[in-house]
Amino acid sequence: MQARPPARDRFDDEHLLWLKSLILLTFTALALLAAWHYGLLQQVLFDDPSGLASAIALIFFIAVLQGVFAVWRLSRTSNALRLIEQRITSDSELPATLPEGPVRRYVEALARRRTPAAGEAPDMLMDAFATEVTAGHGFGWFVADVLLSLGLLGTVIGFIAMLVPIGQLESGDQAALKAALTAMSGGMAIALYTTLAGLIGAVWLKIQGFLLDSGADDVIRRMKWVTELSTRRDPSRGAMFAHRSALSSLIEQPETARG
Repeated sequence: MQARPPARDRFDDEHLLWLKSLILLTFTALALLAAWHYGLLQQVLFDDPSGLASAIALIFFIAVLQGVFAVWRLSRTSNALRLIEQRITSDSELPATLPEGPVRRYVEALARRRTPAAGEAPDMLMDAFATEVTAGHGFGWFVADVLLSLGLLGTVIGFIAMLVPIGQLESGDQAALKAALTAMSGGMAIALYTTLAGLIGAVWLKIQGFLLDSGADDVIRRMKWVTELSTRRDPSRGAMFAHRSALSSLIEQPETARG
């Protein structure tokens, strides 16, 4: 019976992870445009006298750009792994070569490695591959925690700004009372806007982090299947890899490409 990769989906999944990310970015862009149209975005950014909300927005967009790059890199890795799955499970020869990246480096190391002894698995190669695939994915989670902390810091600063004018009030001074109420409203704006900006940014980055982690887990799971099939002993060829020729053909450049 012909080996098949683990069940995944029922349609062409080329750049599927990248398309999911684009959907998330599209909804985010529409939400930002709607918030700007109704004045909510300007209110959060410009009515905060502390500037913490603007700092949170800047850090958030930097993390989003880093996450978009990580999604694109992981999507290309998934597509490269898809070539191996097609080559192993297809009876026909595919005239494709692996692009540069984690999958190609892993396959090159795997194709040159001797067949492991019974009970031994190429864990070191797989660990190195998993580390390279997930490189940079923790940045989004770290920034999400930072945004929550900045939001909490803004809440504390806002409450302090609200309480300070109360201690400066004098009985019967209406002008001082109006000034205190104005200062208290500014403190309330700091507390609410920074908390809102921190929460929204952290939630969005956690959604992006979940998308990255689930995609990386899928790539690693599929590569483990390829590794298991490629290092399986073939009785007809002794200790040679059962699919060494298939893997080698994927990393060998054609003569026309070299010239």
